[in-house]
Amino acid sequence: MTRRNATVVLAAVVAALVGVALLGFKSSPIHRKTTLGLDLQGGLEVTLKAVPPKGQTLQKSDLDRSVSIMRSRVDKLGVAEPVITKQGSDQIAIQLPGVRDPEAAAKVIGKTAQLEFYDLEADLVAPSIDINKNPIPKPSIYALLSGQQALVKPTSDAWYVFDAKHRLRVGPVPTKQQALNSKALRAALRQPSSSSSRATQSANTLPKGWKLFATPPKTVLVECGVADGVCPGVNSPAVTQSYYYLLKHDPPNVPEMTGTDLKLSGTKQDFDTTPGHTGEPIVLLSFTGHGRKKFEEITRAEAQRGKLLTNTIGNGTTITQHFAIVLDREIKSWPQIDWTQYPNGISGSNGAQISGNFSVREAKDLALVLQTGALPVKFVTLDQTAISATLGKDSLKEAKRAALVGLLIVALFLVIFYRFLGVVAVLGLGVYAAFLYAAILLFNVTLTLPGFAGLVLTLGVAADANVVIFERVKEESRAGHSMRRAIAQGYARGFHTIIDANVVTAITAFVLFAVATATVKGFALMLLIGTAISMLTAVVFTRALLSLLAGFSWIENVALMGATGRGIRDWLKVDFIGKRRLWFVISGAVVAISITALGIRGLNLGIDFKGGTQITFKTPAPASLERVRAEAARIGRADAVIQGRGATTGADSYRSFQVRTRTLTNVQSQAFASALQKTVAARAFGTKSVSASFGRQIARQAIFAILVSLLLITIYVSFRFQWKFALPVLVALAHDIAIAVGVYALAGREVTTATVAAILTVLGYSIYDTIIIFDRIRENIPLMRRASMRVLTNVSLWETIPRSLATTFITLLPIVSLLTFGGATLKDFAFALLVGITSGAYSSIFVAAPLVALLKEREPEYKRRLDDETALIGVESVGGGLVQAPEAQPAAAVAATPAVAPAAASSKRDRRRQRRSSRPHGRAR
Repeated sequence: MTRRNATVVLAAVVAALVGVALLGFKSSPIHRKTTLGLDLQGGLEVTLKAVPPKGQTLQKSDLDRSVSIMRSRVDKLGVAEPVITKQGSDQIAIQLPGVRDPEAAAKVIGKTAQLEFYDLEADLVAPSIDINKNPIPKPSIYALLSGQQALVKPTSDAWYVFDAKHRLRVGPVPTKQQALNSKALRAALRQPSSSSSRATQSANTLPKGWKLFATPPKTVLVECGVADGVCPGVNSPAVTQSYYYLLKHDPPNVPEMTGTDLKLSGTKQDFDTTPGHTGEPIVLLSFTGHGRKKFEEITRAEAQRGKLLTNTIGNGTTITQHFAIVLDREIKSWPQIDWTQYPNGISGSNGAQISGNFSVREAKDLALVLQTGALPVKFVTLDQTAISATLGKDSLKEAKRAALVGLLIVALFLVIFYRFLGVVAVLGLGVYAAFLYAAILLFNVTLTLPGFAGLVLTLGVAADANVVIFERVKEESRAGHSMRRAIAQGYARGFHTIIDANVVTAITAFVLFAVATATVKGFALMLLIGTAISMLTAVVFTRALLSLLAGFSWIENVALMGATGRGIRDWLKVDFIGKRRLWFVISGAVVAISITALGIRGLNLGIDFKGGTQITFKTPAPASLERVRAEAARIGRADAVIQGRGATTGADSYRSFQVRTRTLTNVQSQAFASALQKTVAARAFGTKSVSASFGRQIARQAIFAILVSLLLITIYVSFRFQWKFALPVLVALAHDIAIAVGVYALAGREVTTATVAAILTVLGYSIYDTIIIFDRIRENIPLMRRASMRVLTNVSLWETIPRSLATTFITLLPIVSLLTFGGATLKDFAFALLVGITSGAYSSIFVAAPLVALLKEREPEYKRRLDDETALIGVESVGGGLVQAPEAQPAAAVAATPAVAPAAASSKRDRRRQRRSSRPHGRAR
C-alpha cells in the first residue's frame, strides 16, 4: 500500500469515526439510541385470546400455528428478540422490546388477515343487489339487517344488538346467548351478571326500542369504509362514510378463493405506476398454480356475464362485473373485469393488486400480514401493558465491569507480546469497537445481556486477524527481510488466510440469519457484521497505519516491533501426527463420556425450552424488583424471571408483578405465594401455565440452518482446498459441540437461550481456528516437495501453534473476565464459551490436522516420500528453515521425527548437506 493510499484510508476512517461520534451524541441531528432487549430495558406485553369459530373447538395446532405466524410478523416488523409464549389453553403472550408504536405493533401482530375473493355481483344477496345486478350499499348495519330478520335462524353465527337510536351496541358475536349476556345489555337493563339471570334472559327483556338482529344463514356482512376509497354502488367520487353489504358465504364454494390460494413470497407492497395513477401505494398479490386457474375461471364467468347483461339490458352501455378482494370482512378493492378487453377472462399469472387510500406504512403492514398468512382463529386483545426488564440494573453493571476488565487484559497482552505491533492491534480493536457500535445503531440491533457479552467476545476474536498477520510479519523478519518488507509480505501472505477463515464463518452466519428466527437470528446478524468489520480493521486500517509509519527509521527496530525470536521453539517439536492414535483415543473417550452423560442425565433445560408456571400478583405499596428476586432466590427459585408490570414507581419499584419459573406443583405455588405475602404483602394472585419461548420451530430452524451452513462450508473448503480437508472440519465441529453439550449435562447447568448463542459462537470459532491451520498445510505442500504428509503436517502445526495459543488465550481472557465478574446469566454464558473454545482449540490441533494427514498420506505421491528428518534437510517452509545438518539437530527435533540413517551416504551428499547447513533455512545470505 502506497503512502498516498494509506493517507486516504486513514482519512476515511477518521471521517467514519466522526460519524460514529455523531450517532452517539444526544445533541447530534443523526443521534440514535441503542435498542435494548427485554432483559435490559423491558418493553410491551400484549396478551391475546383465541376465539374459535362457532361450533368449533380450539385445537392445540391452531395455537401453535398462530405462535409461528405471530413470530414471523414480529420479525418483519423489525422487532428483534421477542418472547412469545402460550398461556393456558387459549392465550398467547407477546413481549416486545423497544417498540416505538405499541398500538400499531399490537394491531398488526393480532390481525386475523382472513383474505377472501368474491365474484361480487354473483355473490351479493338482497338487499345488497337489485334485479339488474347492481350493488346497493346500505349506510348502516341496522338498515342492512332490519328487513332480513324473517330469514334468521337460531344457527346464525353473527348477532348484533342495537339501541333505540339504531346505534350498534353489541356485535358481531357468534351466538344469540352471547349477545344477550353482553356487558352493554346488562348495563342498560341494570341486571347483575349472575348465572341465574343470564340463564333466564331472553329477547323479550331487551330495553324499550332496542333490537336483536342476526345475519341470515350462509351469508356474511362486509364493510366498505372511507379508507377504501371507492365502494360498490356509491356514485360519489369520494366516500365519506362506511357502507355495508350482505354476501353469500358457503365454504368451500363461496368465497370462490381465499388466502390459501396466494403465493405468500410473491405478496409485497408496491406503487401503482399505471397510466392515470399517481404512484399511490398498493399491495401486489401473486397466486399459486391452483389459484391462477381458479382466478381465470372466475374472471371468465364474469366476462361472459358482463357481455350477456350488456346485450340484454345494456341499452348501449357496457356493463362490467367485479372481482371483490375482502380482508377481514372489509372490501379492500373490487377491480372490474372488462369483457371487451378480456372476453375469456384474465390469466392469473400476473396476480392481482389491492388498492385504496393507503399510506405507505398501511400498505406495508397489509403486505406483511398477507405474507405471513392468515391466523387460523380470531384473536382478541385481553391485556396490553408495559413490563420491566427481566434482569436488574446490577446485571448490566456487572456486564460492563466484566467487559472493561476483559478488554484491558486483551490490550495489555497484545502490547506485551507484540510491542509496537500490539499497540497498532489495540488501535485496530478500538476502531473495530466503534464501527461495531455504529452498526448496532444503524441496523437497529436489539442488544440483550448475552448479546452484550457476545460483543466483548467478538473483540477477542477480532484480535485473531491481527495476530495471524503479525505472526507472518515475524516469520518474514526472521527470514532476513527488512521490517518494511516483512510488514508488506506479512499482510500480502496473511490476506488469503484471513479471507478463507472469515468466509467460512460468514457462511455460517448468513445461513443462520436467513433461515433461523428470534435469538438465533440476532446472534447471526452480529456475527455477520462483526466478521465484515474485523476484515476491514485488520486488513485495511492497520496496514494503512503501518504503511504510513514505514518512512520512520525506528520502524526497522526488530525488538521494538516485537518481531524477535528464533523461529520454531524446541518444545513445540512434538510428533503430533505420529501420536494421532493417542489423540483420537482421548477425543473418542471424552465424546463417549459426553454422549453417555447426555443420554443418562440429559440437559437441564430452563423455562425457555420447557415452559413452566407464571404467577401474577399485586402489592398494596410499591415493591422493588430486587426485593422480589431475593425472596424468590430464598425459596429456591433464583432462576425465576421476574418482571414488574405497568407504571414504575421510583427507580425500580412496581405495584404489579409477574413471575415465570419452572413448573410448580400446587403446594409449591402456595408456598411461594405465602412467602410473598409475608415479605411484600402480595395479593390478587393468579397462576397459569406458560409454554416454552424457544419452541420446537425455532430449534428446528436453527438445526436446519446449521446443517445447510455445514453443507456450504463443505463445498467451499472442497473448492478452496480439497474434499479431504472438508471432512476433518465437520468432524472437529461435531467433536466440539458434543463436548460442550456433554459438559453441560455432566455439570447440570441450566440451558438457556444464552447457552444456544454460546454454542453457536463455539461453532464459528472452531471453524476459524481449523481453517488457519489448514491454510498453512496448503501453503507448505508446494514448498516441502520431499516431505511426507506426517512431516509436512507436523511442521505446519509447529508454525501455527504459537498463533493458535495466542489467539485462544486472547479470546479466553474476556471470557474468564465474564466468568469472574459477571452475574448468574453471564456466568452460564461464559462457562459454555470456556468449554467450547478450549475444545475448539484442542480439536483444531489434535483432531482436524491429524485427520487430514491420515487422509492425504494414502495418496500415491505421499506414500513414496521418506518419513524421517532427512526430508527436512535444506527444506524451506512458510515459516522458514526447520532443521540443520543431522549432527547439529536438537534432540527434541529428532524425537519428533525418528531418525532412519541412510544405508550409504556419498561424499557428494555430505558436502551438499554441509553447504546447506552453513546458510539459514536454505536461503543464500
